[in-house]
Amino acid sequence: MEMGRALNENFSKTMRKMWVQFAKTGNPSLNAEQSPDGKAKEWPRYDLTNRTVMVFEEFNIHLEKESSLKIIDWDRTGFLSKYY
Repeated sequence: MEMGRALNENFSKTMRKMWVQFAKTGNPSLNAEQSPDGKAKEWPRYDLTNRTVMVFEEFNIHLEKESSLKIIDWDRTGFLSKYY
């Protein structure tokens, strides 16, 4: 049980640091020295070509292709652009 709390605390610290980094610089990326777990978190700008997003899992904060996550079904939502 104690390990779960430590992991939750580490995840929370990482999230807070990324929010603060974003507020300060406009970029939430952390280098290894800034990151509570000692692992760099590079968050690239979103672009329509690569469509890479940051995935926040308690044990693994990582980049992943949006298409592999099925976040948005672009084929079914394309019609919305006509109205906005």
